[in-house]
Amino acid sequence: MNTTIVATGSAMPERRIKNSYFLDRKFLNEDGTPMTKPVEEIVAKLEQITGIKERGYISETGDSLPLLTAGAEDAIKNWGKDRNEIDGIIVAHNAGNMLEGRHGFHTVPNLAALLKNRLGITNHECFAYDILFGCPGWVQGVIQANQAIQNGDANNVLVVGLEVASRLLDPYDLDSMILADGCGAAIISKGEKQGIISYATFSHAQDDVSCIYLSKSYNKEWDDRTLFKMNGKDVYKYATTWVPQVIKKALDKAGLDASDVDMFLFHQANGKMLHAFANHLAALYNIEGLNFDGKIPTTIEFTGNTSVATIPTMLDLILKGNLGDYKITPGMKVVFASVGAGMHCNALVYQF
Repeated sequence: MNTTIVATGSAMPERRIKNSYFLDRKFLNEDGTPMTKPVEEIVAKLEQITGIKERGYISETGDSLPLLTAGAEDAIKNWGKDRNEIDGIIVAHNAGNMLEGRHGFHTVPNLAALLKNRLGITNHECFAYDILFGCPGWVQGVIQANQAIQNGDANNVLVVGLEVASRLLDPYDLDSMILADGCGAAIISKGEKQGIISYATFSHAQDDVSCIYLSKSYNKEWDDRTLFKMNGKDVYKYATTWVPQVIKKALDKAGLDASDVDMFLFHQANGKMLHAFANHLAALYNIEGLNFDGKIPTTIEFTGNTSVATIPTMLDLILKGNLGDYKITPGMKVVFASVGAGMHCNALVYQF
C-alpha cells in the first residue's frame, strides 16, 4: 500500500510588507541599547543575507482562523471529493490561535478541532489534533498521516501548516524582519502510485534547545514576555550540520543518494543556508561537482520565513505552475526537509 499527496492548497495574506516598512524602526541590541548602524544599512544587510524582499502579514484585526480555513478549503477544492471522506486532520503550528493584539496562544480548543468545525466536517471518526514541532511540523504531520494510513486507521488525512508570526514579533529586534504569515495544506491518501518512499526525523533538544525561544522585548519598557527570539549563528550551525545528515538518513533508507534527487524543497529560512544544505549533503556522499541548478526552488524572497507553512505553500505553488519555471512531473523524486525550534529536523523522500 502506498501513501500519496492527492491535493494541495495554500493561502497567503493579502497584506504585503516590503522591506521599506522597517525603515522607521529603532532596532535595539539585546541589552536594550540602540544599534549604532543606520537602519537603512541594517535592512539592506538583512535582505542580502536572507534574500527576503517582502512578506505577508494577516490583518491587525481578527484571529488565525480565516487564514487556516482558506488554506484547507483550497486543498479540499482541488481534491474535489466529499470533505466527510477525510478521516483525520493534523494542524502543525507554533502558537495556537493568535487572537487580535497580543492575546495569542489559545490552544483550547485546538486548531484542528476549530478547523474541523469551520469546514463543516461532521464525521465523528475523523480525528483532529495539533502538532507543536517547530518549523518541521508540517513534514512531521505528513509522516504521521502516512503512519495512520499504513496502519489502517485512515484513508485520507488533511495536513495543514499554519504560521501567524506577525503577532509574535518584537519590533525592536532586527529578527522581526524575517518571519511572516502563511498557510499550506495537503490531503494525504492511500493510493496506487509510489508516493512516500522514506523519511527520517531527528530531535536533539540538548544545548540547542535554547536556539529559538520566546522571551521579552529588547525594549525594557515592554512587559510582553512571549516574543520570538533566535540565536541566529547557533541556528545556522545546527541546520547546516544536521539537515544534510537527516536527508542522508532518509535517502539511505530508500537506497538512494543525493544524485538521485530531482528537487529539494527546503525550509526557507535563509538563502545562503539552502545551498549549504545541498553542498554538505553532496559532501556526505563524496560526490564532487554535483549540479543543483534548477533543483532548489525558493520562495523566501517574497514570502519571508513562514515557518511551518513554508514547504506546503511552496509545493502548492509549484504544482499549480506559479513558481517560475519550476515544474514537478511524474516520476520525479523530491526531498522535503525542514529544521526548527527544539531543535528538530526531518526529511521525507517522495516520488511523484
